[in-house]
Parts: sequence; structure tokens; C-alpha cells
Amino acid sequence: MRRFHSERFGEGLRVGLVGGWLLMGLAGGCDRGVSRLEPPSVEASTAVRTYPLRGEVVRVDRETGRVAIRHEEIPGYMPAMTMAFELAGDPVLEDLQVGDQIEARLRVDSNGTTLEQIVITALAEPKEATESAVELLGVGEPVPDFALTDQEGVGLRLSDLRGRAVVLTFIYTRCPLPDYCPLMDRRFAELARGLRAAGLEDSVRLISVSFDPEHDRPEVLRRHARMVGARGPLWLFAVAEHEELNKVAPKLGLSYGPSQGEWIHTLSTAVIDREGRLVSLHRGRDWTVGDVVRELRDAIERPR
Repeated sequence: MRRFHSERFGEGLRVGLVGGWLLMGLAGGCDRGVSRLEPPSVEASTAVRTYPLRGEVVRVDRETGRVAIRHEEIPGYMPAMTMAFELAGDPVLEDLQVGDQIEARLRVDSNGTTLEQIVITALAEPKEATESAVELLGVGEPVPDFALTDQEGVGLRLSDLRGRAVVLTFIYTRCPLPDYCPLMDRRFAELARGLRAAGLEDSVRLISVSFDPEHDRPEVLRRHARMVGARGPLWLFAVAEHEELNKVAPKLGLSYGPSQGEWIHTLSTAVIDREGRLVSLHRGRDWTVGDVVRELRDAIERPR
């Protein structure tokens, strides 16, 4: 039986073994182990919104601390989707397995989204691992080439950008979580300003690559670029078909999966030198513009 961290769930937690399943619920009325969460609330002093979330765990990445959850509709916030959430440092991460049914409280504020009060309501049946881990690209290794279509409808390949350093990040324009794709847009806007201030804009290309080709066609990307203040040729948006993105995504730690408008995805940002070799790989959001500017400067000034 897996270990659970009861201190995470607050006062009044009940743990019971029912029919071979370990069921957990918050105090305040439980029916067959399923907790009853309160309706959405707003903390007026800080404008924090909270919503009950129910769903199934579909992916667990303990290395990065991210968990993908296929959740039901969240009335007043978003439709049913499959999205990744940051749980690094949360003790419940140790216990979550693919297939677990969970309930939680989704906290939304100006800093983004957070899952709180996570409760496992039913455990998944044990399954043997059937997929081997894909080895990530190492520093100095060539980044696999792949084809894209930019916001003007022009086709290009990653290899076409040789001679300039490149920063790739992966997004989709419909992403509703402010600390995922919109955060990458804000980071790239800051990065573009930093590169212009450092006089490096002619030596670098920033490419925001969408993994949503069914929706993010060039005209959509053009509108999105204008909205976030992206100006070429330094910062461009592009989209890749799934078969093309699959050539590079696993090696760069990008995990994503389209399913009728639902997306599981992680965050991955790669810095590439003028010869197409990996300089650094930033998985998640824990990178700074200053770090990337320094990495780019070193890559540009390094003799070929």
C-alpha cells in the first residue's frame, strides 16, 4: 500500500479502507469516500479565486515536479481539459500514480495557478511500465532538425537559422493558465528587450513554437504576436505539425498531447548555438532572462 502524507490535507482528514481502495475525504460530509468541495470562492482582500477540481492523474513527472490531470469542467473558469500542474515540493507528489482519481482546490491569483488540498479518492490499479524513458539531449549535441511554418505562412527549418543563436520555447495560444504559455510569452518579451539593449538582436532568433497546428495557423499566430508585442525578425511565432515536432520534442523534454482541444504539456526552453548545438535546456519556468542572455552572449562570442 502506498504511503500518504496526511499533514497535507489539513484538519479533519479521514482515511478509510473500503472494498480494497484507500479513500480520502475532507471533513464536512463524505459520501463513499468522495469529498464534497465548496463552490468557487473569492478572497476579497487579495482577489484570489478558488475552484473545486476533480479529475484523473494521467502523467507524473517527479523529476520536474509536474503532474498532468484530466479534470472535469470547472464551472466559471474552464471546460474539461487535460493540463499539467506544478507540484514540486508537495509531499503528495511522492504518492501520486497514473490512474489515481483526485479532488483538489484550484487557486487562481495574479501569480498563476496552484493546486491545493489534494485528496486521492481512489487508487489506480498497478500497471507495469511499458515505455522506456527518452534520453534528453546533452549540452553540445546537435538539436534535431524539424520543419515549421512561421506567422507569415513561410516554411522554414531549424537548420535554416544556422549562423545565429536560437532560443526555442513551446506554447499554444489558447493556453488558459497564466503560469504556463502566457508566462513564456512574457519571458520572451523581456528577453527580446534585453537582447536589444545588449545589441545582440541581429545575432539571435527567438522562436515560440506552437504544438497546436489544428488551431494555431499563421493568421492566429500573427494576431497573437501583435497582442504580446513580438516583433520580427528577432522574435517570431511558428507552428509545427505533430510528426515534425515529434522529431525534437522528446529530446528537449517537451511532453504534450492533443486530444479534442485538450492538451497535456510541460514547459521546455532550449538555447541553441550558431552551429545548431544545444547550449542549455531549461525545463519548466525556473530560468531567468539574465541567465539566458549570458548563455547567448557566450554562444555568440565562442569561436566556431
